[in-house]
Amino acid sequence: MTPEERNFFEENGFLVGPAVRDIAAMDRARQMIDVVLEGQGFANDPTAHRHLDSRTVHDLCAEPAIVDRAAAILGPDLLLWHSRFFDKPPGSGPVPWHQDMAFWPIEPDVCLSAWIAIDRADRENGCVEVIPGSHRRTLPHTTSEGTGRFAQMAPPGSFDDRWKVTIELAPGEFFLFDRWLLHGSPSNRSARRRLGLAARIVPTSVKVDFDRMSPCFPELGAQLIRGEDYLGLNRIVPVPVS
Repeated sequence: MTPEERNFFEENGFLVGPAVRDIAAMDRARQMIDVVLEGQGFANDPTAHRHLDSRTVHDLCAEPAIVDRAAAILGPDLLLWHSRFFDKPPGSGPVPWHQDMAFWPIEPDVCLSAWIAIDRADRENGCVEVIPGSHRRTLPHTTSEGTGRFAQMAPPGSFDDRWKVTIELAPGEFFLFDRWLLHGSPSNRSARRRLGLAARIVPTSVKVDFDRMSPCFPELGAQLIRGEDYLGLNRIVPVPVS
């Protein structure tokens, strides 16, 4: 990461990165991911923690272009503790503005997310939108009209979404963002799916309360993706075989 990129991230709370795979490699990965999503994995949820049972998913989350930039921000010793696919089929509704850290059982609250485009993500199919600089302020969350993961949202009127930035990504491109960055996405108005993969990365000095996570299952734990785990605060689980 260049000094200019680091300064941009610190000021805005996000940074768009390059493609981690070329077009042909992403096509192959997408085919594998479609197969992965047909199964339930350890969590009995096709979208959650698939880096634990799919080498394809793990390798995308741990791509050097992502991990190197994460290390420039968080330090050299890193854990991958969570991943989730965000599938937005044609006609699906919006995701309300929210800050991820409001939902996470980690201490201290230090985390970086990488959102990787599996399909093309653009304005028509509901790509992610962010509010630059919003990571500097934490907001209480309130009940939304959504369900599940998006049953809570940042209170309307507590921020100005006129400053939002639309993150359009080609397949294989990603962006990094801070755990407190306000983000959301509009409805998918296209005839195309919008599938993305979010990888959550923390330094080894962060303790994850896996027992408070939902879904929770015996195989749940963190994977060491860079450096050493000198502190041993978390349960470390293996990388899946090919």
